[in-house]
Amino acid sequence: MGMGAEWVAPGRVRLPSAPWAELDAAKHDVFRVERDRDGQWWVKEKLAASGYCAVRVWPGDDDDLARFTDGVLAEFAQLQVSGSGMFGLVVLDVPPTADLPRVRRLLHHGERAGRWTVDELCVTAAWQAAAP
Repeated sequence: MGMGAEWVAPGRVRLPSAPWAELDAAKHDVFRVERDRDGQWWVKEKLAASGYCAVRVWPGDDDDLARFTDGVLAEFAQLQVSGSGMFGLVVLDVPPTADLPRVRRLLHHGERAGRWTVDELCVTAAWQAAAP
């Protein structure tokens, strides 16, 4: 499957974290999977959304990539948002219990200041309602 998953039942997997691509998937979402004739597993459908949002952030051109990743993760950890980073890209796992308006304001202000660019990979109605 390429993005890592935990088996929760036969033919069912849960994501331990958000994937890096825009796949309408977030941390703890559950999917039905099937194996093809070559033995490869493929996602067939999302069965349950976790309520998490997945947001990708990347730096401006002149940032130190390692420093950027660590700084973003530390800044959002204060808002109970976790994530992972690699090569200057950060994917934030925003739980449904987070203060979504504060998270969105921080993302918005950072983007307006040129600190980063934001992609909403998988968001909820609550996320959209919390727009700055």
